[in-house]
Amino acid sequence: MTEGQFAAAARNIRKAPPTKQTDEDRAVSDRAYGIAAGELTQFIERVERLEEEKKEVAEQIKEVMSEAKGRGYDTKVMRKLIALRKRDADDIAEEEAVMEMYKAALGMA
Repeated sequence: MTEGQFAAAARNIRKAPPTKQTDEDRAVSDRAYGIAAGELTQFIERVERLEEEKKEVAEQIKEVMSEAKGRGYDTKVMRKLIALRKRDADDIAEEEAVMEMYKAALGMA
C-alpha cells in the first residue's frame, strides 16, 4: 500500500467531518498520514529484523544443545539449570522449602 493509498483509506475509515475540506486541508492530512505510514513501516521492519535474529540465535542454541547431547549431557537438566541461573537465589530457596514441605505432607520426604 502506498502512502497515498494509506492516507485515502484512513480518510474513509475516520469519515470526513461534515465541514467542507479544501484541497490544502487534504494535502496536509495526506502528508500527516504519509509520515505515520512511513514510521509504522520502520517499526514493522525493525521487528521483522529482530525476529530473524531471534530465529538465528534459536538455531545456534539448538546446535549447542545437540553438541552437548552428543557428548553425553542431559539437555533437559541443562535447560533447567539455565532457567535456575536466571532466577534470584531467594526465590529458588523459597520454592525448594515449599517443595520439601509439600513432599513431607505427602509422605515423600
